[in-house]
Amino acid sequence: MGKRKFYIEFSGTAKIELDDAVIDTVDLEWKNFFYDLDTPEEIAKMIARGIILNGWSLHQMDGWADQPDSNARIIHEPDWEIDVVEAKEVK
Repeated sequence: MGKRKFYIEFSGTAKIELDDAVIDTVDLEWKNFFYDLDTPEEIAKMIARGIILNGWSLHQMDGWADQPDSNARIIHEPDWEIDVVEAKEVK
């Protein structure tokens, strides 16, 4: 038996709530050490990816380990629509 690779496309809409402390943490020094995030929307996108897709809590994410998990919470979980497309074999 071999192995097969798949591309999985997810779509859905979620709603999260972030305490101002989550956004205010991201300053120039923080960006030089962790990630180059410039806007509250970029920060929200990264936090959402971590807590929704990866199942992490806020304290498990680089740069926010000192914050309580209650500073980032999911208000509405997405109703996922999933399309699976088999990828071409990679050699």
